[in-house]
Parts: sequence; C-alpha cells; structure tokens
Amino acid sequence: MPGNNVNKILLINPYYGKWPTWMPAFLLSCKANPSVTWFIPTDCEIPKNHPENVIFVKSSLAELSAQASEVTGLDIKMQRPYKLNDIRPLFGKIFNNELQGYEFWGHCDIDVIFGNIRSFITDDILNNHDVISARKNNIAGHFTLYRNNDEINSLYQSHPVYKDAFLNLDSYYFDEVGMTEVIKKKQKNGENIRVYWPDYLLNFKKPRKQKPSHVPKVLNHWRWEEGKLFEEGSEGGEIMYLHFMTWKKTLQHCFVDYTDNPSEFYVSYTHISQKKAPIPADFAKIPFSKILPSLFK
Repeated sequence: MPGNNVNKILLINPYYGKWPTWMPAFLLSCKANPSVTWFIPTDCEIPKNHPENVIFVKSSLAELSAQASEVTGLDIKMQRPYKLNDIRPLFGKIFNNELQGYEFWGHCDIDVIFGNIRSFITDDILNNHDVISARKNNIAGHFTLYRNNDEINSLYQSHPVYKDAFLNLDSYYFDEVGMTEVIKKKQKNGENIRVYWPDYLLNFKKPRKQKPSHVPKVLNHWRWEEGKLFEEGSEGGEIMYLHFMTWKKTLQHCFVDYTDNPSEFYVSYTHISQKKAPIPADFAKIPFSKILPSLFK
C-alpha cells in the first residue's frame, strides 16, 4: 500500500514456476519499504503470510501473453518465463488499470534483497527524472523505474526491432539492451529525456574492478538490519539492494522465517541466516542437520 511520499511507486514482477528458497527474506525486505508497492502476477501458490505492500494475483504466462497481445496488436505467445524480460517495457500499458494513482512503475527481480529504497531514490530524484536505473549508464532489468505517462510508457516503440523482440521466441534482452539503446539514441539526438543512472546502486558500496553483477562466494558479507542493507567490511556501507544472480545454484538454504519478523539477518552464497555462520550452509546436512542449523538461527 503506498505510503506518504509524493511519488507513489509500483514495482511489477510477474513470476511463474516455483518460489525460490529465499522468498521469506525477499518478502521481509519488501515489508520494510512500505512506501513502495510490489505487484506480482503468478501461477505459484500465494504465500499465506506476506506484507500488505506485496500484491499477488493469480495469472499464467498464457494470460500475460494475451494481455501483451491486446495492448500491442501483435500475436505474442511467450513459451518460457525468461521471455518476460523482453516485454517488461510493455508493463506500463499492460497494467494500466493497476497503475492508476501511481506516478512511477518499474520492474525488478526476485533474486534480490532490498535495503531502504527511498534512501537512494528520493522524491527529489523522482521529481526531476523520468527514468531511473540502478545500473550506471544502462537500464537494469533487476531495478528500473519509469514515469507513468503515455510518452514514457511508449518509449519502446521507437526501437526498430521491438516487434521482433516481442514476437521472436529467442531472448533479445530488450528490457536492458533495447531500452538502453532507445534512451541513448534519444540523448544523442538532443531529445529531452531525463534519465538518472549515475552509479551502481547494488551489491557493493564502492566500485569494484569487476562488474557488480559478479558476486563472489563469501560468508556473511551482507547484513540486513531493520530495513537497511549493508555490505560488511572496511570498504562496505549501505546499499540499495543485493542482486545474487550468480548464486541461484548455491543459495539453497534460508534459515529466516517471514512470520518470525527478525530485525536482522545475514546473506552468504549458500544461505540466509539470522546470525553470522562460521561455515557454508552446504555442511548443514544429515547426520549433522539436527546440530548445525543452530549455527544459522
């Protein structure tokens, strides 16, 4: 439910398949951002316990394909969930009814833990920009905001291959590559499109030689505390969110329960735990499973 900020934000993230292990921690991080609303169409079982600002609706990939077809006049038939990345720029039109009363809409990922979003995306930034991205000089699929008006919601139409991106079964990465090309071309042509993407707002407090998308296999390196997210260590500090896209195969344990409503937890490459753990969670297996979980809770 929108809070008292001037600019109301709706993050739209259709999700199909099976909820990830870390879903309780994701929901806790959303709950701590009451001035931002998440809208999640899904064919998964809707969690019995979830924050008021996360709205789940039953949906299927076929139904979303039909909605995309209706607003574009194209015959869009997505065959796999990953193809959603290509139609994200359409969300402003597909979810026009749901966006009534919101100044901004955006898309994000679920393989993230959010910190305090409004500490980084202030009303001053929103008032003076039409597109806001968490990647430096590029649109981020895992967090980008668009002003909710017809001009911005139609930006995708200026790309010469947008129809191919929507119709072709292959991935075009149109949410990131295509929309970045659209915006940079408009800037080059002197068009007045106000974009905010001065730095990376994820994973690391200070820039690294490697891209922020490369997340090393480390223990207890990120701490979520009462809605804020911190990178630990001498070069650390507060960040907007952690995106662990390279950990999907290793982050297989979540020792955090949404209903427990913990004020703090730590994120490692194998697990999310309420206290610092001395070992990777891979070791929490039978016959030690009755003992070792105490290391993580």
